[in-house]
Amino acid sequence: MNTIELRPAPESSGPSATATPAQVAQSARVAVIGAVQRILEVLDGRRPCEHVSATVSAEVFGQVAVALKKREAQTARAPARGVAVRLRRVHLQMRSARAAEFFGTVERGGRMHAVAGRVELRPLLLPGRMRRPEVHWVLTEFGLI
Repeated sequence: MNTIELRPAPESSGPSATATPAQVAQSARVAVIGAVQRILEVLDGRRPCEHVSATVSAEVFGQVAVALKKREAQTARAPARGVAVRLRRVHLQMRSARAAEFFGTVERGGRMHAVAGRVELRPLLLPGRMRRPEVHWVLTEFGLI
């Protein structure tokens, strides 16, 4: 089986104004991989929910928070399995220079699940940074089946 090693996204902003379409797509893909890995780690209980707030929209953050509460309620009734979720593949389709849709696969305990969503370049005010917005890739839609 041919697998691609996925690395976490560096803490960087979006592509520069002079970036080629391939560089824009690569920066979107790196941002998607990092954000989805963070979401999976939050849902596994390996990270606090606040760690995804800078990489996802308010709507997606709300989805993650609700899913985390459901998971915590389930693990309170039954012990956690201890099998971490792994992001296996990510495919990206650019819709414009500022938006892309993605889909991929996630593995947990030998079972495969689908993940999909949308990422957009948006100006963000990040805590601890200068008081001017920086453009970053932000997950605006997310689904895990």
